[in-house]
Amino acid sequence: MTIRERLADPSLALTPSERKLARVILANYPVAGLGTVATLAARADVSDPTVVRFATKLGHPSFTAFQEALLSEVEQRLRSPLMMMEVRQGRAASHPVRGYAEAMAASLSADGEVLSPAEFDRALDLLISAKGRLMLIGGRFSGHLAAIMEAHLRQMRPGTVLLGGPGADLVDQLVDIGSRDVLVVFDYRRYQSDVVAFARQARARGARIVLFTDRWGSPIAEAAEVVLASEVEAPSLFDTMVPALALVEAVLTTMVERIGKPALKRIEALEEARQENAVTVDRDDTAKTGTAEEKR
Repeated sequence: MTIRERLADPSLALTPSERKLARVILANYPVAGLGTVATLAARADVSDPTVVRFATKLGHPSFTAFQEALLSEVEQRLRSPLMMMEVRQGRAASHPVRGYAEAMAASLSADGEVLSPAEFDRALDLLISAKGRLMLIGGRFSGHLAAIMEAHLRQMRPGTVLLGGPGADLVDQLVDIGSRDVLVVFDYRRYQSDVVAFARQARARGARIVLFTDRWGSPIAEAAEVVLASEVEAPSLFDTMVPALALVEAVLTTMVERIGKPALKRIEALEEARQENAVTVDRDDTAKTGTAEEKR
């Protein structure tokens, strides 16, 4: 469990002074915890001994050990693909396909155990009750997750927008963002600076943010109303998006169930429009084509 997860654990009993410390650390995580005891105490308006006791309550023998744990998290957040390959080489495994499937199954199981049902429900409430637009944005790879989610959300309700394109075009999108809008952001370790900057500016303009990220947490977490974290480590040169995609699908499935008839009516109307325009190829059409070709 990371220090962020420990601080967010509802079972952790904190005094009023310790809650102030937790808020200061989470507001600028993990940087706020990497200064001196005196600096952190001053920011939280508590005493130096309170900071030391707080580190001990979190399971660390000293404040120095607490900071070493934070630094270890920073190192993991910033790992490049080459660094990750060095760590993962030499791991014993069965056939690569089976080994990878087993690793993904373990990640999905772990995510299911640590995911907060309350946070999941808060995300659903924000997405379903949005009065304005649902806007989605992601990074170089996580942008594909944003596109998948937007394509499904578009079937449930109008006013969904996938953000992207050149930097100047993305900046232009900020002009129309307001307090009625919800911004869904996908940002995973080696966090993308333009996505972080856009999310922060959208929040400053009143948008409410639902963040999909990893267990270390994108810097956007401090501006987000809801944070849904997924495992990203895999026996691979690259991080995996499989657990994140499973989480997206869980959100979408539950949304359809909760919206009910309005969503189903819209999906039905879309299917009719697609059928009228022959968007997909059905079996009858394929059979007819094959019969005609056989006659030639």
